[in-house]
Amino acid sequence: MNKQMNENSNQRLSQARALASQLGMFAEENDIPKDLWDSLEAEIYNFYEVDKNS
Repeated sequence: MNKQMNENSNQRLSQARALASQLGMFAEENDIPKDLWDSLEAEIYNFYEVDKNS
């Protein structure tokens, strides 16, 4: 069961990173202010319930 929880956590982290990466490119291309982007990125990781630095 612990292995399954770890796999689930890894999957959520992967999804969060993919979304953050895609939106990060959008933010750069559209000159989104860094503080706004930082807040959005933090919320992405909060939504997926993972630590950005994992």
